[in-house]
Amino acid sequence: MSVTVEGKLELFKKILFEHVEEDWSQRKQQLAEAMEQKLNEEKKEYEKQIKFVMEDAKRRAEAKRKNILAIAQGDKDEEITSKKEELFKDLNESLKAWAREFIKSGKYKEFLSNNLDQALGLMEGKRLVLILTKRDMDELSSFIKDKIAEKEGKRNIELMETKEDIIGGFIMEDREMGIIADFSIKALADEAKVFMGKLLYERLDEVLKA
Repeated sequence: MSVTVEGKLELFKKILFEHVEEDWSQRKQQLAEAMEQKLNEEKKEYEKQIKFVMEDAKRRAEAKRKNILAIAQGDKDEEITSKKEELFKDLNESLKAWAREFIKSGKYKEFLSNNLDQALGLMEGKRLVLILTKRDMDELSSFIKDKIAEKEGKRNIELMETKEDIIGGFIMEDREMGIIADFSIKALADEAKVFMGKLLYERLDEVLKA
C-alpha cells in the first residue's frame, strides 16, 4: 500500500524531531560541562587571588612591625607617636571602607532586620521616626516597611531621610518619650574605632617594650 503525502510528512517530522532532540541533548550536556569547567577555573583563580592578598597583607604587616621595632631601638619617641597615629588613621580608613562595602552585601538586610527588632522592642511610644540614608530609602524602603508591618501593626512609624552621613543602619526616635536610639553603622564604627585604637596602642606598647 502506498504512503500518502501526509504520511510522508509525518514520518519526516518524526525523524526531524528525533534528530533535533538528540542534538539538543548533546548540546545541553556540552553546555553543562563547559559551565562547570568555567566555574572551577574561576574558583581556582579566586582562591589564588585570596592567597595572594593574604600573603601580601602578611608581608605588609611584618614590614610595619619591623619598622616600628627599628624606630623603638633608636629611642625615637616622637617618631613612634607619629607611627601610632598613622596606623590608627589607616585602621580608621579601613574600618570606614569595610562599612561602606558591608551595606552592599547580602548580610546587610539581616543586620537591618535584627536591629529593627531590637529597636522596636526598646521603644514604647506610638509615634516613632525611623531615620535612614538616601540609599536605603531608595533601595530598601519596601523591605523596611514590610518588616515594620510584620512586627508592628498598630504604631505609627514615619520613615525619614537623614542629612548626615551615617553610612547605613538607622536612627530611631520616639517623639512621645523623647528617646533616640542610634543603630547607625557610623555609630557602631565610632565605638569600634575607640576600642580598636585602645587595643592597637596597647599591643604596640607591648611590642616596643619587648
